[in-house]
Amino acid sequence: MRLRTALDEWFVVVVVALLALALLGGWGAYGAVADDSDEEFEQRTVEAWSTTGGFDHSATVQAENEVFPVGTELSDRSMYFAEVAPELEATFTYAYDAPDGDVAVVLKADRVIRSVEDVDDEDDRVEHWAVNETTAQEETESLAPGEEQATSFSVDVPETAAEAEEIQEDLNESVGELETVVEVQMAIEGTIDGESVDRVDSYELVVEPDDTTYTVEAPAAEERTEERTEAVAVAGSSGFSGLSSVVLALLGICSVAALGVLGVARRKGTLAPSAAELERIDARYKREAFDDWISRGRLPADVRERSRIEIATLEDLVDVAVDCDRRVIEDERDGRYYVLDDDSLYVYAPEGLEDEESEDEDRVLEPDAQEAEEPTVIGDGSGEGGDALEDDSDDSGS
Repeated sequence: MRLRTALDEWFVVVVVALLALALLGGWGAYGAVADDSDEEFEQRTVEAWSTTGGFDHSATVQAENEVFPVGTELSDRSMYFAEVAPELEATFTYAYDAPDGDVAVVLKADRVIRSVEDVDDEDDRVEHWAVNETTAQEETESLAPGEEQATSFSVDVPETAAEAEEIQEDLNESVGELETVVEVQMAIEGTIDGESVDRVDSYELVVEPDDTTYTVEAPAAEERTEERTEAVAVAGSSGFSGLSSVVLALLGICSVAALGVLGVARRKGTLAPSAAELERIDARYKREAFDDWISRGRLPADVRERSRIEIATLEDLVDVAVDCDRRVIEDERDGRYYVLDDDSLYVYAPEGLEDEESEDEDRVLEPDAQEAEEPTVIGDGSGEGGDALEDDSDDSGS
């Protein structure tokens, strides 16, 4: 009842709110359709496959010394002793990682002696001269992902250093810095991950000789990634996720349905409570407010025959009871309220019972069996339910 009253009072506000929710739901439904039909794509760079190439190197002790026995293999060191282990041995290993593939691989190792010079404010280096010599070459016709292809070579470091100095003296050139490297060129041709591949990569092992030692710098397992660009589907421009669009669409449907129900109820006049319903609510609230002055009971037929005084409201009847120092009796059988004062009977009939009053006057209520055996008692107290009681049979005999 309170909800209906509130809806009637705030009808315009509720309608505006439901219209806003319906529009929001329609937007969500459009977003759900737009996400499915207007799918967009953008170009993204993704990793397709990768290669791994690296060097393993060592030097075997060849000269007598007080530290390392002859024949000892010194491996993967950053520095070696040129006098006791002059020959550097190395192996380059290549492999690639991809979902699928089949390629032919050629590995060629070149010993390079060159004169280089760094350029100021530039990352590039100037190469004045270079001498190449192929030291090893390996090839395979078919290499699958995860399989390895390797090539091995050796460099006599003191001999190579002497050769480099001799070339520099022949050229009568003192500019630049001598450098000795082993450059491994890796050429692959075939198909990797469904795409045709034809490329050449290079890896370098750098040897820097000194008077009695030489250092080695080389990648142990350098990974290189091959990337490609592909079209990737992205979300539509509506800005709604699938679940959000569905929730908003359902919200819109419910809002439209609620608008229809409110409109029909308003047109039929059933939205607001009727006058009779409001009166019943008011009577119930008043009954609860005056509960301390009211007792429930049944009036005997002879008491009903007393002269009646009709009271307009329950509040007025309670005032009469207070003035007479009596209780208000709510008759359980006819729903009316009574106050007995001597030979007078004050009566209040709630809404809906007034039309039946004439019928009640002509109808004689038969006493219950319990009333026939026991006298009916009616409280005469001063407003308390447990005050002295008056026997109605005595009143009728006096």
